[in-house]
Amino acid sequence: MNLLFATRNPGKLRELRRLATGLDVRVVSLEDLERDLGRKLPEVEEDRSTFAGNAAKKASEHARAAGMHALADDSGLCIDALWGKPGIRSARWSEDERPGLSGADRDRANNEKLLMVMHGVWPEHRGAEYRAVVALSAPDGTVLASAEGSCRGVIGEAPRGEGGFGYDPLFLPEGAPGKSMAELTAPEKDRLSHRGEALRRLLPELRRISANL
Repeated sequence: MNLLFATRNPGKLRELRRLATGLDVRVVSLEDLERDLGRKLPEVEEDRSTFAGNAAKKASEHARAAGMHALADDSGLCIDALWGKPGIRSARWSEDERPGLSGADRDRANNEKLLMVMHGVWPEHRGAEYRAVVALSAPDGTVLASAEGSCRGVIGEAPRGEGGFGYDPLFLPEGAPGKSMAELTAPEKDRLSHRGEALRRLLPELRRISANL
């Protein structure tokens, strides 16, 4: 079974590849597919109001464009003291102040904004949650399954660690006391992360589909 991982985030792609180890699938990245096709695929606008909506839209549109099963996720950081923000705008949170950034530069800008808005917030009010939804689509764009995952933690007062991506240097998960998400090993992060939980919940459906092809 060819399975397109519909993300341009290299960190997410690495995590999804690890979590798919052992499945009877051939993992295809957007870059792999574009190289084979000799053209760029259209970007999918994340304009839905929920993680589930964005994940389903990305999986469906990429599956139709590629002509193969596609897996997509939408995820973000939801902070208690900010009434769930930045939420679905997590990756683009700093765009208004610093437009045009991408990759590691955008991650740094987002983390700087997070530190600024959380400055002075007492430890007992720094709770937060990483959330993810993973959706699987058939080649015709029909969404076959989706699953959610979450990871509770708190927002740290300074970045820690060199691993991970996004807000990982500032997110201290409950399952790893004293460590930020960016300080975890890959197996530790996969065990605790929101994306890891979501994909594990989707694995039975992936196995069923791949076995019937």
